[in-house]
Amino acid sequence: MTHKLIAALLILLTAAQIAVRIAPPLVQKSSQNETKNKMIAAHIHDTLDSSIEKPLTISKAMAADSFLLQALKDEPHTAQHVMEQQMAEYLSTLKEKFNYIQTFVISEKSRRYYTPKGIEKVVNPQEESYDIWYQIFLDSGKEVDLDTDRDQLNDFRWTIFVNVRITDEDGTTLGVCGVGVFMDRLQEQFMQTEKEYGVKINLIDTDGLVQVDTDTSNIANAYIAEALGDKAGSEAFTYKRRGRSGFRMTRYMKDLEWYLVVQSFSQKESLAGTWFSIITLYILLAAILVTVLIGNRKPNSHYIIKTDLTEDTLTGLPNRNYLKESYGEMGIFNTTRYKSLAMFDIDRFKAINETRDGDRILVTIAELAKKTVDNRGLVFRWSGDEFVLFLEMDGDEAEARLKNFCEEVQKQTDVTVSVGIVDVDLTESIKTNYHRAVQPCYAVKETGGNGVRRK
Repeated sequence: MTHKLIAALLILLTAAQIAVRIAPPLVQKSSQNETKNKMIAAHIHDTLDSSIEKPLTISKAMAADSFLLQALKDEPHTAQHVMEQQMAEYLSTLKEKFNYIQTFVISEKSRRYYTPKGIEKVVNPQEESYDIWYQIFLDSGKEVDLDTDRDQLNDFRWTIFVNVRITDEDGTTLGVCGVGVFMDRLQEQFMQTEKEYGVKINLIDTDGLVQVDTDTSNIANAYIAEALGDKAGSEAFTYKRRGRSGFRMTRYMKDLEWYLVVQSFSQKESLAGTWFSIITLYILLAAILVTVLIGNRKPNSHYIIKTDLTEDTLTGLPNRNYLKESYGEMGIFNTTRYKSLAMFDIDRFKAINETRDGDRILVTIAELAKKTVDNRGLVFRWSGDEFVLFLEMDGDEAEARLKNFCEEVQKQTDVTVSVGIVDVDLTESIKTNYHRAVQPCYAVKETGGNGVRRK
């Protein structure tokens, strides 16, 4: 053994001895910080009670209100103007009492959309593509659903809608009721808390898609997918350290079916943290020296971590944030090159993902979609297992290609997809064109999935 190697080993041993001596107080300090951070996160969790949990409770109470149940049962035998007045008064009272921006009831029998102003419209997905959400919610079997979207009836402001199914004593669906909360109210509350505690707060759905953020550009555009890997439960926060001084805490909010994520990206170092970094660096340098002396090789290059919110990290496809940056917040097609728009998702993916490698399936299907489109369009990962295609081909060619795509997906992955296609309407927003494509896609699902339908 050479003198250089002996010296390097002595350096490594000395660093290890120092680390052993100071480790206990450093660990204790770290534990204290973790406890403090968890207390902050618990406070943030509790403050959400009045912001989201409360409207959820009110919506559930509406769905069980005997007056509302009886009114909907009697609707077929009640004059429209009488029913409209009753519902407007009922919803106005709730709106004023609880100070929500929107209270609503949709009757399943008439499809009337009641608000404090009266009948705003009749829900009809065939005429208004945006209305497809109502049928999707009913067919999902869910009793409650939260949806972050722009409110068409209130200047397209970002709103959190709480939707609750109304059923009679026999379990028959009478309609849907709920409330809407303007996003900016929740953002103000989050902003104050973020400033006070030096953290970043988000609510994300089960796909990792951001639903609430103080930065509006992130809503329904950015992902915090790594938080899903924390496997957080509803009883307490998970705690993950990020770098030398940062952290991420995650907790599942069962009633909302969303995750609360509290993060710190602070670069400030405590004295203990600084010493810990010095010792760590000391050991690392000594270890590298030993490696060089023994193997006479250069150390490996640093890992480069690429972060780009306009690109889906799993599939490499552009995402919804890319669309926003390219086409604007309320984006419209700024080119005539795209003739068709298609959307597809994987049939029964939630169940499949629980028993198989969902990520591998998504990557494979994304590659097949790109191969199908070739150089005549774009493929986006919209959210979760849902994808959108801008196609430089007419509906006939798009339909033929996507039928082959369905066959290849089933052949290579043993799963199926449902596809909807529409001709692009340049007078409508991209999102409206997307909702139009959702309609035929959903029609395929109603017949069992695995197919293509064109509107």
